[in-house]
Amino acid sequence: MNPDLVESVLACKRIPSLPAVALKVLELTQDQNVRIQAIAETISNDPALAGKVLRTVNSSFYALRKPCSTINQAIVMLGLSAVKTLALGFSLVSSVAETADREFDYPSYWRRSLVSSVAAKCVARTAGIGQEEEAFLGALLQDIGMVALHRTLGRSYVQIIASTMGDHRQLSKFELAELEMTHADIGAMLAQRWKLPPELCMPIKFHERPSAAPQESLKLCQAVALGGIAADVLESSEPAVALKKFYARAQEWLAINNARADEIMKAVTQGAREIAYLLKVDIGSVPNASEIVASATAQLSALTLPVGADEGENPNSGVLDSVTGLPGRMVFSRNIVAGVEVARSGDKIFSVALVRCDQYDAAASQGPHMADALMKSLAEVVNKAITPSGGLVCRFDDSRLAIVLPDNDRNACTKRLEAMRTEFAGKPLAIAPPGFKPMAIPATISIGSATYDAIVQARVSDADTLLDVIQRALTAASQGAGSQLRVYAPRSAA
Repeated sequence: MNPDLVESVLACKRIPSLPAVALKVLELTQDQNVRIQAIAETISNDPALAGKVLRTVNSSFYALRKPCSTINQAIVMLGLSAVKTLALGFSLVSSVAETADREFDYPSYWRRSLVSSVAAKCVARTAGIGQEEEAFLGALLQDIGMVALHRTLGRSYVQIIASTMGDHRQLSKFELAELEMTHADIGAMLAQRWKLPPELCMPIKFHERPSAAPQESLKLCQAVALGGIAADVLESSEPAVALKKFYARAQEWLAINNARADEIMKAVTQGAREIAYLLKVDIGSVPNASEIVASATAQLSALTLPVGADEGENPNSGVLDSVTGLPGRMVFSRNIVAGVEVARSGDKIFSVALVRCDQYDAAASQGPHMADALMKSLAEVVNKAITPSGGLVCRFDDSRLAIVLPDNDRNACTKRLEAMRTEFAGKPLAIAPPGFKPMAIPATISIGSATYDAIVQARVSDADTLLDVIQRALTAASQGAGSQLRVYAPRSAA
């Protein structure tokens, strides 16, 4: 690698940079305890970006069954990963477009990027590897190093591209010969400078040679690489050769048979055209692979509670709590936002509660192993009491669990929670701290809850305020000896 060229590229003031709002969204989404409201507010503070995201969410590309009017709704209905992808995608396009010039073939660049990204997302979904949105964004960013090299080298890099005679598969070979590095190397360095997470940096670095990727990133890099091969099918002068390679690699890497590979190819043309229109980028003429027989993304059913984790989210990213095995704070946050949005747009109600073991502080004073053992056992008891009725139990924080009860009015919620509290108080809690013999300790729980019905809606307008009143109810329940249930109820509902 040429260190002088690396320094020149990274020091070039004309290379793309992510806007502040995109960097803030990235920062927030990497915090597992972040409030969805904080992410929504960050995007909404940029009216142009928020408008683009909502326009895209409501397009046929996402095929929602009901319109989405707020960023909160977008996060709930599509998931955090999808909204993050849109925010970063629009920011990237804006950043590149601000300093575009005529020497570089931007229509060709964006055409390949968008075909690859739509295909990579379809591959990830078809293969069942998850991380659909990471695959989309990784493919969208995979050739960003080309832009950086052109901004630094100008005409000399255009000549390198011309040497390929339009065959993108040859580009890295010519780059290595002339520059001692590739656009993938530079792209990965840019991604690291932008502080993008590894699930985006790795596909950029290894999109042309996924077999060299670290094991933990292998499947994602293979999905992005297949997206690039799908683009080759549409760009190549010998599409049959490229298609054969697509079939072979799809089967070899991700066990995707030819029939399913064909379905992916059918989806990419229309998907790329639509995303290009929404992103406002010129991609020129996109060859039509075949009649569109499958949408570019999965159809989302009408929003109902409880809302689980995003299918595209990394299963190792903390979505599930490692101690209790329950969904974490992010999933609960998504549900409380979803509940508020659904309730305010219709006549559905839901109830929410926070639960705390009154003996948690005493256990924690003996070390984290005791606290973890207590929370694990508490989770098992609460989960057993709540999930048979269609409720959802999540790990809220170190000492508290959260409960979502769809379609439960205040009376039904109070009865169910009071029965759980009473039964819990009548039995010792069995715990098994690591390194200790199993033991049973006397334990009680305190609960704070609220039902988001019409009366509460008149006083509580958003998810954050609802959560605040529930936390105050739990604080009241925990006073004194604890073992109480406190229900938020406005005076007119008492």
